[in-house]
Amino acid sequence: MTPPQPSQKATPSARRLAASRPWCIALLCVVLFGTLNARPALSFTKESPEVRALVDKGKKYLEEKSRESRLGGRCLLALVFIKEGEKDHRMVKEALKACEEAVAKKEPGDVYTNGLAIIFLSDLDASAHRNMIQFFMGAMQRRQKQHGGWGYDGRSSGDTSQSQYGCLSAWEAFQKGVPVSTGSIDGIARWLINTQDPSGAWGYQGVVGSPDKPAQQNEITCSTVSAAMGSLLICADLVGILKPGAADESEGSALPALVKVTSSRDKNRKRLGGSTIDRKKLLYAVQRGNAWMDQNYEVEIERYTSYYLYALERYKSLQAVLEGTSEYEPEWYNNGVKYLQASQKEDGSWSTGCGPDCDTAFSILFLIRSMESALGSLGEGAALAGRGLPTDIRKLKVRGGKLVVQQAQTQLDALMGPLDDAKLANLDAVINNSSELVIGDVDEKSVRRLKQLVRSGEPAARIVAVKALAQTGDFDHVPTLLYALAHPDKRLAIEARDGLRFISRRFEGFGMGDKFSRQEQLEAVDRWVKWYEGVRPDVPVVLQ
Repeated sequence: MTPPQPSQKATPSARRLAASRPWCIALLCVVLFGTLNARPALSFTKESPEVRALVDKGKKYLEEKSRESRLGGRCLLALVFIKEGEKDHRMVKEALKACEEAVAKKEPGDVYTNGLAIIFLSDLDASAHRNMIQFFMGAMQRRQKQHGGWGYDGRSSGDTSQSQYGCLSAWEAFQKGVPVSTGSIDGIARWLINTQDPSGAWGYQGVVGSPDKPAQQNEITCSTVSAAMGSLLICADLVGILKPGAADESEGSALPALVKVTSSRDKNRKRLGGSTIDRKKLLYAVQRGNAWMDQNYEVEIERYTSYYLYALERYKSLQAVLEGTSEYEPEWYNNGVKYLQASQKEDGSWSTGCGPDCDTAFSILFLIRSMESALGSLGEGAALAGRGLPTDIRKLKVRGGKLVVQQAQTQLDALMGPLDDAKLANLDAVINNSSELVIGDVDEKSVRRLKQLVRSGEPAARIVAVKALAQTGDFDHVPTLLYALAHPDKRLAIEARDGLRFISRRFEGFGMGDKFSRQEQLEAVDRWVKWYEGVRPDVPVVLQ
């Protein structure tokens, strides 16, 4: 187990409590440091201590040992520090200087170089570096092939791997106000639709067919499918295909219900006008690609696993937001973290085929959920960890010009015991506030089960268990809520915070807003512990 980082040191009250009650030291460490069974095995978020340890060790390697000299590679490494909020980092400044030199010499480089330079400059400061971004975008557009894809010089075929950087760079630039060609986006979308394999997958070098007569593709991997799916969803987002009402068009067909959740920013966000992309064909390609990945997904591929994970995170983050669903600790992310834990070298690097410098950068970008962060408020309802539209959109009704959810009741006893698909759906409904949780009479056995769920249940079950314990209003359950308050799962911590405010009738609580740091979280735990010791001085605080 990785030792706690300095910012996660125990607060004064926590140390005092541990010192005065030696028998609860182990339990206290479980809560404050996230070790042992504080979270179900192999469940992670980008804020988890284990994830942050991997990221920090990888960043240290990049700072001290990287030898990357290529422009695209330097932009990729610098992107890690930009995403981490370190825009003044030495490696960012060095990458910026390299971009300036390339522009001065009029040497844009290959597709990867152009794409990564655009992404880097857009994230750094698109306004300040607009001329350089347009230089690289012009070079990228000149490299786009007649069929719409991007690929190697001297080859007529498009390359699925390279084409994703054409899409991603255009998306990044457009979010920052840089003009993008609608024709270019239409071209890559059509190429992706026409190079989909009969199975629903994509290969490495696309063989052009059509939706009616799909062509057999070669060298199909999870990496090529993730690259293509992320690119298709980017195209759909740029031209406004996936938005409220998209599900209605596919109603009665084999297509899934894809819904774009709106936010105040989304309403004001510009879309590319004049697109000629066939909406139904794109939605159908998305459905088939999702189906292939559901059947064939694996975390470790033969080569370039870190490169693949970066594309996988992009695809899955776009899919979650654009479908209006979200899972806080998804299996694909947990599996990726586990793989990266096992494969990180002693010096902090990873090496899976692209070279240790680039592989380390790709791995870190996966771990910190870089695309999820970039999507941010594009769909606030979905992006905020599953607190948006319900999975079952049939419960949506228009009332007073607004979308509302038909409120249903879910009995607590219906959620106890082994979880099946129906119970998981009910849990999701309770978490998303589309179902009112009715707890009724909670006996001692049910309380023990709820407390067990808080410690070791599925993420959704933990949240509902905390909600149920809080609704009882019983002060005896405060230690369990304190346990949940210190948990790395921020949704669980917020639910516990709200529950403590309800039980204590201290509706302002003790700090810790919806966006909080780990240190702020631990300080809140410390203050709540002090409060509970004050109201229950004779009751040991056993965090269970």
